[in-house]
Amino acid sequence: MFRSLRHALRMLRKNPGFTLVAVGSLAIGIGATSASFSIADVLMLSPLPVPEPSRVVSVTPANQGAFGANAAISYPDYRDFRDKNRTFEGLIASSFAPFGFSPDAKVLPKVIYGTYVSGNFFHALRVQPSLGRGFLDTEDQATGRDPVVVLGHDFWVSQFDASPSAIGSTMRLNGVECRIVGVGPEGFTGVDYMIRPALFVPMAMLPRLSGNNPLEKRNLRWFTVKGRLNPGVTVAQANADLGAIAARLEQLYPQTNRSQKIQAETELQFRVKQVPPQAALAIMQSVLALCVLLVACANVAGLLLSRARSRSREMAVRLAIGAGRGALVRQLVLENLVLAIAGGLAGILLAYSITDFFNAIPIPTDVPVSLKAAIDQRVLLFTMAAALLSTFLFGLAPAIQTTRVDLVPSLKAMDADSSGRKRLWGRNLIVAGQVALSLVLLVISAVMWQGFRDQLAQGTGFRTDHLYLTSFDTEPIHYSEEQTRKFYKDLLDKTRSAPGVQSAALASDVPLGVNQSNLGVVPEGYSLSAGQQAFNTLNYYVSDNYFATLGVRIVRGRGFLQTDQAGAPAVAVVNAQFAQHYWPKRDAIGKRFHLRDASGPMVEIVGIAETGKYVWVTEPPLDFIYLPYMQHNVSSLTLFAESSGPDAAPLAPVLREVVRKIDPSMPVVGARTMHDFFTQRAVKTTNILVEVSGSLGLMGLLLAMVGLYALVAYSVSRRSREIGIRMALGADRQGVLRMVLRQGLVLGSIGAGVGLILSFLASRALASALWILAGRMNYALLPSVALPLLLVTLLAAYVPARRASLIDPVRALRDE
Repeated sequence: MFRSLRHALRMLRKNPGFTLVAVGSLAIGIGATSASFSIADVLMLSPLPVPEPSRVVSVTPANQGAFGANAAISYPDYRDFRDKNRTFEGLIASSFAPFGFSPDAKVLPKVIYGTYVSGNFFHALRVQPSLGRGFLDTEDQATGRDPVVVLGHDFWVSQFDASPSAIGSTMRLNGVECRIVGVGPEGFTGVDYMIRPALFVPMAMLPRLSGNNPLEKRNLRWFTVKGRLNPGVTVAQANADLGAIAARLEQLYPQTNRSQKIQAETELQFRVKQVPPQAALAIMQSVLALCVLLVACANVAGLLLSRARSRSREMAVRLAIGAGRGALVRQLVLENLVLAIAGGLAGILLAYSITDFFNAIPIPTDVPVSLKAAIDQRVLLFTMAAALLSTFLFGLAPAIQTTRVDLVPSLKAMDADSSGRKRLWGRNLIVAGQVALSLVLLVISAVMWQGFRDQLAQGTGFRTDHLYLTSFDTEPIHYSEEQTRKFYKDLLDKTRSAPGVQSAALASDVPLGVNQSNLGVVPEGYSLSAGQQAFNTLNYYVSDNYFATLGVRIVRGRGFLQTDQAGAPAVAVVNAQFAQHYWPKRDAIGKRFHLRDASGPMVEIVGIAETGKYVWVTEPPLDFIYLPYMQHNVSSLTLFAESSGPDAAPLAPVLREVVRKIDPSMPVVGARTMHDFFTQRAVKTTNILVEVSGSLGLMGLLLAMVGLYALVAYSVSRRSREIGIRMALGADRQGVLRMVLRQGLVLGSIGAGVGLILSFLASRALASALWILAGRMNYALLPSVALPLLLVTLLAAYVPARRASLIDPVRALRDE
């Protein structure tokens, strides 16, 4: 084996051009695929950082709807499911929340983000704190009695210098002194794969820390529930168990649990429902990368088939002196394996570069979102598996063909490729397929570029300039409801009268922000399907003057007024899509709907706003409702201040001074201009997606052109005697040039024709795919991409064609 390996290395060293092209092709294909797998992994596939993550499932309401669906369960329902089920080792509940943190009472608090968790959180997930302990059962039983906290590992390092003495010390959360009892293990993010909480707090402390007690209210669904299945229990069995418990709860609590169906679903199913944009992008990028890998492997297969001609005489000699065919096949497969390993290693380096580029993309949010792609052990295994698979799928057939030679003609002739044109059809097919796939990649990139450009040109339905954003949350500093209302009223009044401010408004979310809230609604007169409690709809809580400040056009009716306060009739503004959805061909003004579920409070529609973009710049039209924040208890709001000048950045010190005069201890987060936020979230992110797709397309095109060049060059070398005879009989150089170019053009045309059909189907799927592109497909892109591709194929064929036209007929005939 070592002798065979040394021989394989010598043969590859003797053919540096072939070796470099083959290794480079595999590196591009494997590197792009590995990087895409890493990105898809961090977006959707990464398992929860707990032992045996496949046994941990999400427990959510059935029929929860599309993006931003309410997957939360009330705490009383959670307790019933936890105590009465027979299929789970343990069920845990958690709720992500902001906290006002300060090391002691002398330091002003700053906003951090942590998680309220049930007392069995660490035990049920089988997570052992790296320092100290988790929570005791008694620390989650008496409301507000045990102010203890477990720190996240990153927070422990950044705030306590990774000192073991932190255990047993105290810190202040929302003004309450809490004792640190443990530190979570490094890399543990809780039950949200994207967010790194700074700390974990027992659920029983929620009423004391937040001033709100949802723990005894079945109609307040705040909590994410997950559970670890018993050994041998399937998701279907868990669903049957949960369904029986939900049916009993519906009988016991018909007002709050009517038609409530609960289901268990895998972590991947849960993520796809919660964040469909990420799922769609991960799938698209993975498919494109696999196309590049196919082109790369086909390129190597074509190179190996072409190389078989030059080695057929060698194989004939070795067979003639007694070598076994199996040994020769093993030798050739070993050479291919060396190529694959070298290509895999080079591909890993390329994958590192691509993931570093992805990780450099900033996420415009103050929530500790962690989307860092990494080349971990699973990615390395995937890379090497792809390399080995490419060896056997695309190297075995050329290896077998190389050893199938007719000994007598091969030993007698210098050109030992005696099989004639029969063998060329396979190589022609490979090259045509490469051209087709590269065309598909380029068309998809063009479709994405035009789609994103058109969506941005159409506008988002809100103003992106002259606005400065500043976010606040009164819960971490323990404001009461009355204090919260007074703070935000003073904030609006003083901001509107501040120098340089044209207008101001408040809203619970920023359009196109990472975190979007939703609310259950039941329009009056609509019946729900079995198991459905409400129609989940995206929503904002906003102040008066919101629509004018953000430039959201009111189509009919009115916006909110200062009189729309607590105690006044409940009102709402809906977008045109919501009105058209539930009251087609009728006027939605004056219509009503229930909030949260069919037993919730009734709200009257007083205005219809223009449909805009709320989550993603290419989203389809989504139902949306606006509610006046004064009629609802909202602690976290964002201030939108419109500047009177062209640049909103000078408002930053003005707004800081306004907040300081109202409450100097109020934490301020998310201070930025709307232009910067929109540019980062919508423009730069979409440009990066187009650049990545375009890069994959150019990789595929480069590999296809290398394959076409290699095939035409091989054909020229194979037909040198024929070309010499033609020229000896009077054929001119231009005729030979046209003859060889015709071969490249035919292959390119066939590949382009097949590619156009595939591109048409792929483009339609892409244009209609949810969250990737919205709008009509421009079919003029197909020929506009195919024609330059044909020109590039002619260019790839021109070099060997010109070489063929310069063949000396006398020398060619003498060599033969």
